[in-house]
Amino acid sequence: MKTNGKNVALALASGGPRGFAYIGAIEELQKRGYTITSIAGTSAGSLVGGIYAAGGMQAFKEWLFGLDPVKVVALMDFSISKNYLVKGEKVINAIKERVPDINIEDLPIPFAAVATDLYTGEEVVFREGPLFDAIRASISIPSMFKPAEWKGRTLVDGGMVNTLPLNRVQRTPGDILIGFNVNQIDAAEIQGFLDSRAALVENRSEMSLIQRIQSNLQEFRLVSDGREEHLPVDASDNYFSILQRSFGIMNCSIARIGIELTPPDILVSLPFDSYHGVYGYSHAPEIVEKGRELMAEALDKYENS
Repeated sequence: MKTNGKNVALALASGGPRGFAYIGAIEELQKRGYTITSIAGTSAGSLVGGIYAAGGMQAFKEWLFGLDPVKVVALMDFSISKNYLVKGEKVINAIKERVPDINIEDLPIPFAAVATDLYTGEEVVFREGPLFDAIRASISIPSMFKPAEWKGRTLVDGGMVNTLPLNRVQRTPGDILIGFNVNQIDAAEIQGFLDSRAALVENRSEMSLIQRIQSNLQEFRLVSDGREEHLPVDASDNYFSILQRSFGIMNCSIARIGIELTPPDILVSLPFDSYHGVYGYSHAPEIVEKGRELMAEALDKYENS
């Protein structure tokens, strides 16, 4: 049911660098006079949501916009380990230099971060304790980041159990529940792209050099024309693309179930096949602007309904 209020309970999904879209979305809400009265986030959603709740968004945004691929790689504290690639402490410490740590219960607005117990499969919801302990646990992507140890538990990314925590955000009478999901997978659209790309590469080996160059340019236009986001890579490319897409399918499915169980008043969606890898982490301004545009479109529709 539509309300006439301007208070927003905001749920932000997991999604890696796509989660930078939440910055633009929050700025659009503020620009239109909405008040975010509570936030719940998973993984990237807990990072951006927690930083906003702590009042550190501007400092974080300035730092983020200064990153390039070289700086992103420099933030990766790679480790020789049998169960993770990155310790994850270096990037958290870099953010803490700009956004002071604070206990969640002392934040000016209610905040919740979602993580997963690796062994029991239980959802762990942080509503108190050090903010960055909660964020660090929530962003611990299995096989990528070192799991977080907390009160005898081993915690990993919250997207494993609650990708879009619509049911964990604190509600107040008359507020608007807004969910931003960056894990949408449109099977028909993807298949159309793959069919088009297959048609381009068919018999390419028999083409002349000039024809192959023209075909490559056409394929590049197919990927980039009107779609600054990346379209899907072939899942057979490598280990990481298969793992990445597997998590994407999982997150899409879990988010869909969450939306059905706790329908938001406004749902904003960004395709999973957008801004992957180092490209995403070093193109924050582009992703932030995309989030702003998507939130503006969703609010226009809501306000005019």
